[in-house]
Amino acid sequence: MKKLTVLALLATFVVAGSAFAGTRGIAADATFLSGSPATTNNDDSCDISTAPAATLLLPYFEVSENPAEETTLFTITNVSQYPAIAHVVLWTDYSFPVIDFNIYLTGYDVQSINLNDVIWRGIVAPASGSRTKNGTGTDISQGTAFGDFNGVHNSWKTIEPGSLMSLAACVGLPGNLPDFYVERMQSAFTEGVVAAVPGGAAGCNNVGNPHENAVGYATIDVVNLCGTGLPTNGDVYFATEMRFDNVLIGDYQQVNSGENFAQGNPMVHIRAVPELNGNTGIQPTNFDRTFYSRYQSAPGGIPSTIDRRQPLPSLFAARWINGGTGSFQTSFKIWREGVNNGTVCSTLDDNGFLTVTESVVFDEDENGEGVAGADIIVSPPIGVDDITLPETSLTSIADSDVFPQSILDTETAGWVYLNLHHGGLNPVQEGLGYASQNWVVVSMRAEGRYSVDFDAAWLGNGCTPQEPITEFSQNGIIGNYPNPAGDLNP
Repeated sequence: MKKLTVLALLATFVVAGSAFAGTRGIAADATFLSGSPATTNNDDSCDISTAPAATLLLPYFEVSENPAEETTLFTITNVSQYPAIAHVVLWTDYSFPVIDFNIYLTGYDVQSINLNDVIWRGIVAPASGSRTKNGTGTDISQGTAFGDFNGVHNSWKTIEPGSLMSLAACVGLPGNLPDFYVERMQSAFTEGVVAAVPGGAAGCNNVGNPHENAVGYATIDVVNLCGTGLPTNGDVYFATEMRFDNVLIGDYQQVNSGENFAQGNPMVHIRAVPELNGNTGIQPTNFDRTFYSRYQSAPGGIPSTIDRRQPLPSLFAARWINGGTGSFQTSFKIWREGVNNGTVCSTLDDNGFLTVTESVVFDEDENGEGVAGADIIVSPPIGVDDITLPETSLTSIADSDVFPQSILDTETAGWVYLNLHHGGLNPVQEGLGYASQNWVVVSMRAEGRYSVDFDAAWLGNGCTPQEPITEFSQNGIIGNYPNPAGDLNP
């Protein structure tokens, strides 16, 4: 490992800073080639950041029946002075939408949801304090910041000039869910089986993996009305129910009071690009794909982008610590884009076995060992076949089916490179080099009582094309170089 003195490092920064100051310049609203963001505006970028968004992604939740054990809570905040409706969908790890509900938010409102209440008790938001009936409908306290502006007097509310939001169905939002839906949720998230809805959707015994606790992920969209549409409804949902206002922020906490620990992190904030007020119909984006592309029509194999949500990356770098005096444990909460739209029961399990292109584990002395899918081993052979993960999972660094283990046998810390593209897009998209979408959260625990969650670093953004399997054992190179070859220092 190379070492630098503090003074030498400081001198390097000074020289580099001077060079950058003399050679680099950024023009406002600079334009780029087709397929790239159209301008340098923040609202026209593939870079994911924690900023007010139009869609929030909770990448992984886990909820036990006993509220004193594992549960996941999330909170949604409306940072706008205008009312908003947040549409929540809970999905299995095969990307099956089990249940959806709406949350009405007044201007500057905040709403917390405990998924133990929802899944095991059948209560979306228990009454508390000034929220006399439930916290998801329009019959709630309005605050004083804007007086009667937030009050409910009409079935349609003008929230911005020329933009209407329907509140007609928001008065009757559920506080308590019927027993049938509660049992259906519990069966879906723990057994992978759903019963048929009377007079509605057919049953399916292939909606997810079996789990001891309820496991899945959640999406939260800004919408126009308190409806029952789903992203799986395709273009109808995106063109008629979805809004494009970047007004939501959100976070989650995973709590286990029995083991005396808790973890928390911002949810994934996915912005509408371009940002427009309200539902203004089908508008173009400059992206090749978007977060919800797989649920939209794809003429000629090219996905539609009418949801206008930023796409997520496929390449990540994540720290790990395993063992040591603190008995550290590191796992990764990984969300992945499925290969189908989750509407055909017989093919849902395709979303449960999504190939991982490559995983390379490093220790703190730059020693690395890698493994790739399709029986291609790129570092000392370890006899692993295809690496697969479902749409959402909590995976330990000690899982030998995903991560090569010889370094972990002797070392306690390092980092891991993940190329999570699954190669399951349609032939046209694969041919054009599109990469599947993913998100990674690092989840660390120590001494059986300390814990922390934080996002892994992405090495390419949502517009970065596929990165092929590397030849790490031959040339020591993985992933994208951050600069063109001519700019690299010797």
